Amino acid sequence: EEGLGSFCRGALAEAVRPSLASHQAHLRETSRRMALAPGAAPGNGKFAQPVARGVAAFGGLEDFHTGLAGAIGLPNHRLMEGMESEHCRRPDSDAPFTPGNYAASAGTTSRAEWAIATDEGEGGRHSVPPRRVRSVLELMRDTEVVRAGLTREEVVALVLYTGPMYAVYNAVLRGFPAGVLERLGGNTYTTTIHCIVSGIIKLSRVSR
Repeated sequence: EEGLGSFCRGALAEAVRPSLASHQAHLRETSRRMALAPGAAPGNGKFAQPVARGVAAFGGLEDFHTGLAGAIGLPNHRLMEGMESEHCRRPDSDAPFTPGNYAASAGTTSRAEWAIATDEGEGGRHSVPPRRVRSVLELMRDTEVVRAGLTREEVVALVLYTGPMYAVYNAVLRGFPAGVLERLGGNTYTTTIHCIVSGIIKLSRVSR
């Protein structure tokens, strides 16, 4: 409520404050019910986490103003080198994991997913239905990618995000599940997440 009060300044803002407060209360109540309900939270399986693993917390106005850098820090200015290091030279690089919407037999690692995203041969070998892995070279020629002006680093980051690594990046941004964060050993995939966000913003500007 305190953050909402800081946001609602001026006559117009004060006029919409009751509506915003109502929506805020509704979201909190929905979150509370989800936390108490058995099983997984509803919604797209790629973005939902089983409730038993943790409950997301609402950020405050300060979080909004500090943005992504305030949450996970600044990226390595050598983007590709930074992303490669995050996936291949960190404590969790070879720690196996399996996202909730993948078969139990489809366990993978950050190092393996980096190879799949950046090596055309590895990507082709793992491009087995229902998973489809398009090479970075192919994607760089895609009409939407060209129109958006995506860099190679952004394309690599987005390829990673469309695979099992999404579960890791989402956990970093949400701050849960605790088990996933513990496995990461402090690795926040800062450069990769910055490239993902940058790529999504560029694509949103040309999407119809």
